Amino acid sequence: MILSMAKKTLLLIIVWFLPDLAGAAEKVLIDTDPGVDDAQAVFFALASEDLEVVGLTTIFGNVETALATRNALRLIEIADLQIPVAEGAVKPLYSKKLATPDFVHGKDGFGEINMPEVDRQPLQESAAEFIVRTVMRSPGEITLVVLGPMTNIALALALEPSLSKSVRRVVAMGGVLSVMGNVSPVASANILGDAHAADIVLGTDWDVTLVPADTTRQVKVTDAWLDEVGRSGTFGRFISKSSVFYRNFYRSTGVSDGFYNHDPTAMAYLVEPALFQTEKRAIRVVTDGISIGDLIAAKSVHYETPGPWYGLPLATITTKVDSAGVMDLIKETLAGH
Repeated sequence: MILSMAKKTLLLIIVWFLPDLAGAAEKVLIDTDPGVDDAQAVFFALASEDLEVVGLTTIFGNVETALATRNALRLIEIADLQIPVAEGAVKPLYSKKLATPDFVHGKDGFGEINMPEVDRQPLQESAAEFIVRTVMRSPGEITLVVLGPMTNIALALALEPSLSKSVRRVVAMGGVLSVMGNVSPVASANILGDAHAADIVLGTDWDVTLVPADTTRQVKVTDAWLDEVGRSGTFGRFISKSSVFYRNFYRSTGVSDGFYNHDPTAMAYLVEPALFQTEKRAIRVVTDGISIGDLIAAKSVHYETPGPWYGLPLATITTKVDSAGVMDLIKETLAGH
């Protein structure tokens, strides 16, 4: 009887002091090229109780890598947090680097709002090294969120081949399946930015979800939403102010009342996957010719003869999304921050 009571007491103590693992925030390492929509995605992640941002790594894309690093540091400074930032690759693995689209995000990447210089410094190690160190230190715990070209992730896989077995999961934004690409008829900037890296990352045998432009173009930031979020706190004010230049670019292309919300939609998938419909596909990325950057997504792969599709794992691709649900989620999460 005494032994039974002791066991019950010990069990109560363990239950009391152990963290609620089921409700623990998901640890995310964000690879980003800030970028107006990147800023919104990062602030959403920082504000979310469901996510714990353990670091940012930077990549070329919306801006050059050095500026992406300064912008990432600036976002962390605005949030008044101590989160490490590691600078990434400055060019693709093999292909020619795309021109920087300063007509989309502005020369500073944040809509030319004249932010002061940031005092913080990045880590001394490279993005790939930081990714490997962070993941291998906490195997099975770290999710990689990829918001730009996938060069840093491919380099990390080359540095540590067992990385794919140690990452919790990967969520990446990019690619087009049935809609027009934004840098070619068949390619999006995040994929064409480094097609070889994308082919490696999306073809690796790990839990990877791709949120393509087919999904993100279903989600729009309206002027009314920006006005409301702009009154909600520090993060919202920055998002509203930096988005003016970005919104005006979209207006010049014929998109009325706002702009498509690419990177934040991918981040929202982490928090509320029930807002999305998905399919399983085997993915290859075209790495040369006039179709470079094109995604080929096969519903099934059952080839027994070795070749470019042999043994390819199935990735998850989002297809449809509750756009109002995503925008409400982001607005509610940002409120008060």
